[in-house]
Amino acid sequence: MSETISHKASEPALSYSTNSYVDVMTFLHSMPITRKVKRQVALRLVQEVSEPALADAFDKLDELSQLKEDWDGEGALPISPRVMKNMKDVLLISDNDDWENWAFGPEVNACIGFQSKRSGACVSLGAKEFSYYVKKNGERMAGSHVDFTPSVFLDTLRKIG
Repeated sequence: MSETISHKASEPALSYSTNSYVDVMTFLHSMPITRKVKRQVALRLVQEVSEPALADAFDKLDELSQLKEDWDGEGALPISPRVMKNMKDVLLISDNDDWENWAFGPEVNACIGFQSKRSGACVSLGAKEFSYYVKKNGERMAGSHVDFTPSVFLDTLRKIG
């Protein structure tokens, strides 16, 4: 049995090409991986097809996870594992619309910085808290050292973005 599994795993993905969601899910459930991993892969497949902005956000997070110390040549720290987890938790409860007007990238202090393409709002996500600033319709809205929870962070992005 293990020969069959290892043989299947070494075959190129193109040998299973299909454009049917049912076929993809059937193939996925035939793989010897945990139910949790199957759910994660299925969620990602659905997002790739139906929610391009959210899929791009996941891709950007994957890129950020690859940064090493001194990624900017000036001594910048890589994104901390806790910040990466926080961001994943936010992405898992967000919708495609939440990411259409936001760009994000690394900050030199191991955090992730966000900027709204629409309102110019800025947000910095840390390990345990976040801060934000926006001047919208002449009104200044800001928060400093706000305790992080995925829902509070996402609500803030929606409100100021």
